[in-house]
Amino acid sequence: MQKIYEALFRIALSGMNYGNGGDFKESGEMNVLKIVKERFKNELPITIFDVGGNVGNYSKNLSDIFNDKATIHSFEPSKKTFEIFLRTTNGITNIIPNNFGLSDSETDFVLYSNAEASGLASVYHRNLEHFGISMDKSETIKLSTIDNYCQKNNINRIHFLKLDIEGHELMALKGAHQMIADKKIDLIQFEFGGCNIDSRTYFQDFFYLLKDKYRIYRILKDGLVEISQYKETNEVFITINYLAERLD
Repeated sequence: MQKIYEALFRIALSGMNYGNGGDFKESGEMNVLKIVKERFKNELPITIFDVGGNVGNYSKNLSDIFNDKATIHSFEPSKKTFEIFLRTTNGITNIIPNNFGLSDSETDFVLYSNAEASGLASVYHRNLEHFGISMDKSETIKLSTIDNYCQKNNINRIHFLKLDIEGHELMALKGAHQMIADKKIDLIQFEFGGCNIDSRTYFQDFFYLLKDKYRIYRILKDGLVEISQYKETNEVFITINYLAERLD
C-alpha cells in the first residue's frame, strides 16, 4: 500500500499548491497582485519591493499591472543577471533597480549558481545532486538590509514586499525588523521550499516571527487559505508561496 499512499500524498500536495510556486504566472501570485491592487485602490501610488528581481520579468509585470500607480524597488545582486534585468526593464520609469541583495546586515557574500541568470542562484551552496544540478559557479555580491535602504531613501512605508531569494527570505525579514515593528510593511509575500533545507530555515521560523503582527496565508492557484496555527505538517520543502497580511 505504500506506493498508493505515496501517490495520494503527491496528489494532495499538488492540490494544496505545493510544487507550483516557481512560476509567478501559474502559482497564484497574479491573484495576489489583484488583491494588492484592490486593497490599495484608494491609496495609489504605492511602494513595492521586488526582492530577488532575477532577469526582471516579475518587476516588468508589476509595472504593467500598476502602471504609474506604484514605485517598484527591485533588488538583484548578481552582476550578469542585473545586466539582463536592466535590458528587460529598459525604459520603464517606475522601476528603481538595485544591484545588491537584502539580508539581516550589510556585508559582502558569495552567491552560488549553476548558470548565468539562474533562478536557482543562492547565497547557500545548495546540494542539488538529486536533480543532476551542480552549483559550481560563484561570485561575490553585496547585501544590505530593508531597514537601512528605507532609511537612506526616505521610505516610510512598503505596501507590498515580495521575497524570492532562494532560502534567504528569513534573513531579509530580520533585516526589516524596525519597519515591521513600526507597522510600516502591509503585505509580505515569501517563497518557501527546497532551498530552506540548505539554509536550515523552517516555516516555524516565519510563523513565529510574523504571527503577532500578521495574518498568514498559503497562496493557492485560485485564492488563499489561512494558516491560523502552526503545525509540523506545514514543514513541506516543496516550492510554495505565502502571504502575510498586517493586522490592523
